[in-house]
Amino acid sequence: MNDDRFDVLVIGAGPAGTCAALAAIAAGARTAIVERADFPRAKVCGCCLSPAGVAALRALGADDALRDAVPLREVTVEASGAIARIEGDRGVAIGRDALDDRLLRHARARGAVAWTGTTASVTAPGSVTATDRAGGSTLELRAGVVVVADGLGGSSLAAHGTTPAGAPEAVPGWRIARGSRMGFGAVLPGDAVRCAPGCITMKVVRGGYVGLVRLPDGRVDVAAAADPKMVRRLGGPAACAEAWLADHVLRADAIRDAAWRGTPALTRRRARVDGPGLMVVGDASGYVEPFTGEGMGWAMNAGRAAGALAARVAQGSARTDDWPRALHALASRDRIRCRAIALALRSPAFTGAALRAFALAPSFLDAFARRIGKPTARTA
Repeated sequence: MNDDRFDVLVIGAGPAGTCAALAAIAAGARTAIVERADFPRAKVCGCCLSPAGVAALRALGADDALRDAVPLREVTVEASGAIARIEGDRGVAIGRDALDDRLLRHARARGAVAWTGTTASVTAPGSVTATDRAGGSTLELRAGVVVVADGLGGSSLAAHGTTPAGAPEAVPGWRIARGSRMGFGAVLPGDAVRCAPGCITMKVVRGGYVGLVRLPDGRVDVAAAADPKMVRRLGGPAACAEAWLADHVLRADAIRDAAWRGTPALTRRRARVDGPGLMVVGDASGYVEPFTGEGMGWAMNAGRAAGALAARVAQGSARTDDWPRALHALASRDRIRCRAIALALRSPAFTGAALRAFALAPSFLDAFARRIGKPTARTA
């Protein structure tokens, strides 16, 4: 077998990509991964993995990647002076630098060929040009199926719509929602902000919301969704986080000195997530403004389903155009709920009033919260 020919080629080694690779390998497919970044790497992420995500890793035999993760037992939501505390199993907290690196090591140990520090461009069905970012050398790779999981900022499909010459665009570009917020985040020293272990703290404010969670090594992950105009008005991500966290701040200097990162507009979708020899998964297939902590769990379960389907396509027992229906069945209802919650959060006054109302009927809030991020028949 040629060294540049694979059954399944995955672009992107985040949660969706590595889970796709692990599932494809489990189904008997010769699998490769191409990842732009060098690992370990930092990501803007809430660093909370839902129970559904934990179950996905367990099903793939990769849950030891969570060996030191912090169990999450409470979510605190604050808005307009109101506070609601929701207890129960909310999954685990783990840094993306550690999680992504461990999952990629798992994929390699299971037999995946993986390149990091390498960009990928889909040039034709089943054809990918991989370019080493440091040295500039290129490698032409072929696969029965290409699974694109390169996230919000990925560019692997940039050339796909014009190749072959004159062909219609197979996977259209992004359709970004009007008024979409941006994301920003950083990992802070443990003494920079007030944040209890095992608790997710969310603050809803004018212009967005910000969340805190303590990581296994004691540092605190901060992630926010914000109106870009508000971020500029307040003087950038650090100033925005400092203002929004307010009484949670213990060391303002640590917030100002942190390595803040931003994201493109968050809420977006693709009109299509499949093409000849091609499947798109994870954030690269579409994204909704986060708040419920389900994003990584969705990505892992979608990656697991995509990898299994891709292996069947490569083996001739399925087709890539089966993917849109499968993806819709996996998470459409959860995404609709998340989108509705995110829209409601646009008004801190409304959110504060809702939290006060929930305080009068805590059983209703608990019942609603228990449904978020739980494994279902679709993800088991």
